[in-house]
Parts: sequence; structure tokens; C-alpha cells
Amino acid sequence: MSEETTSGRGIAGLVGTLGWLVAMAGAALLGYAIYLLIHSNFDIVANGPLMASGAVTFSLGLLCVINATLARAMIATANNTARLPGSVAAADTTQDTAADDTGLPRPEKTSLPDDETASPADEDNAPDADEASAQQPFEPAPYAPSQPPPPPIVPDTSDPRGWPLAIDEFNVDGHLAMTLEDGTVAVETPVGWRRLPNLDLARSWLAQQPR
Repeated sequence: MSEETTSGRGIAGLVGTLGWLVAMAGAALLGYAIYLLIHSNFDIVANGPLMASGAVTFSLGLLCVINATLARAMIATANNTARLPGSVAAADTTQDTAADDTGLPRPEKTSLPDDETASPADEDNAPDADEASAQQPFEPAPYAPSQPPPPPIVPDTSDPRGWPLAIDEFNVDGHLAMTLEDGTVAVETPVGWRRLPNLDLARSWLAQQPR
């Protein structure tokens, strides 16, 4: 701790101690004045100045104590603030005076941004995208055969009298249709009834038929 800081805290402590002594003296003087006032049948004219003196002395002592407390707080804050720049300056001095074995200062390492990692010379030496694509031999894409067409829908053209019983009747694309007990669908066409596995296949088959 520096001498200025030590003397400042010492003076503040001395003022605080003196303030407490003055406050106690003022309190004692005020108490004595009140005692005399009570035993003199409250003669304010005779004891008034003594009471005023005690009150003023007590107030001055408290004021000194308050000022000393504030001064100590300000000194502590100033010391804490002064330590921060000192530590930063010491760290900067240590970093600046750091040197290699040759005695030369160490160069600072700088990192390029993400979008500037490549130097202009590297960019000039790098081949263009068009040249790189031109150097690569052309290879045709392998032939991928298309998916085979779905098998044709072949309806059941057997005798409708041997089919299961119909449980529902409705219309499919302008054709009378019935749902049979086994879940198949029977559709009436100009050439007769046709039985298909389900309603979707029945609609697909009707769409394939010539109009």
C-alpha cells in the first residue's frame, strides 16, 4: 500500500475517533444540562445555553464520524479502482517485453476471418471452376430403365350367378356397381357384368376402356 493511501486512511480513522470523543462529550454535557434543568425547577434561562452547547457538540461529533466513514469508503473505492489499471498495465508490459531466445520481440499471432482465409496469391493460383470442369472427361449418366408398366387389369368374366351375394349398390363413373360379400366389386358394362378385386381397380379398369 502506498504512503498516500496509508496516510489518508489514518487521517480518516483519526477524525472518526475524535468525532466519537466529541459526540460522547456532547452527550455527557447535554445529559448534565438536563439534570440541572430538572433540579432547578426547569429554569430554562439558566440551563438553556448549557443544553444548546451539549446538543451542538454532540451534533458536531456525529458529523465528524459520518465524514470519516464516508472518507474511508471513498479511499477504499479509489484504491480498488487504482489496482485495476495497474494490473492491466503490468500485463501489457509483460506481453510487450516478452522475447524469444534471440532477444527479439515475439510477433503477435493474428487470425484471418473466415471469409479471408485464403490470400490473394492463392486465389490467383487456384484454377477456375470452368477450367477444372473442362479438364474433367465427360461421362454420360448411366441409363436407368424406366419402371415397367403395371400389369393389365383382367376382370373376372365368369357367370355372375356363381359370385357372392351383393350387399351394396352404387354408381362408378356412370356404371352400376355392387359390393359383394367377399369385398370384391361387380361393375355392369355394355358387354355384361365384370368382377374386380376392389373399387380402385374397378375405376382404373373403367378408365382404360374405350369410350
